[in-house]
Amino acid sequence: MNTIKDIRIYRSQAENIAGNSLPHEFANKELSIMLHRIAMKLREHDFTLGYFNHLYVNLTTCMVDDKIAPSKRGKDRYFPRFRYYDVEISQPFFDTLETSDCIQSVIEIVEQVLIKYFCTAKHDSEFIRSCVSEAVEQGENMLVKFKEKRASKKQAIIYLRYLDNCRYFPLLRIFDLDDTMILEKDLPETNSLDAYGEIQLSSKKITIKPRKNQYARNSDPITFIL
Repeated sequence: MNTIKDIRIYRSQAENIAGNSLPHEFANKELSIMLHRIAMKLREHDFTLGYFNHLYVNLTTCMVDDKIAPSKRGKDRYFPRFRYYDVEISQPFFDTLETSDCIQSVIEIVEQVLIKYFCTAKHDSEFIRSCVSEAVEQGENMLVKFKEKRASKKQAIIYLRYLDNCRYFPLLRIFDLDDTMILEKDLPETNSLDAYGEIQLSSKKITIKPRKNQYARNSDPITFIL
């Protein structure tokens, strides 16, 4: 079972089946940002899509069984981690997809897809609605737990915020054994999270080491004295 990684939105005016062109992404930055935040909040709670982790919602003027259904295109053997779900919409609505007028309605559609196909006893419809609502209402201020480290007398948590400029803005908080916050620091904005790998925590110091990959090899550890 795969924890959700991303939700993307597409559109098409041809049936989404093998042999036809793939649905097209389209330019609606505000909508894409909101969907990414929703995916982040769901991922924080280990929400799963089953045997794939990228949900592609395709808005189409073609007829779809029950208006919402898994795409008849099926699984792509070269890209097994995503699936299309087709949603039938009207031509007038299709024509609004690159404007802000469509955003609320598209988010409601994505919520319907999540509830119809991916509810579980642990992650029920109310859970899904609460994650969507939090992402939409809090926007850039939404916090998503990313990493944590417990030591004998302290706990460190790194939260993520996803900004309107499509950059992550991590926040570090450190708590004592009584859950009293003893340190709060904004961490550097970043396009990727390669600078945020292992957390080392002692009674006097916290160090955040970069990930061990080629993208972070020139990054310096982030250290704070407690």
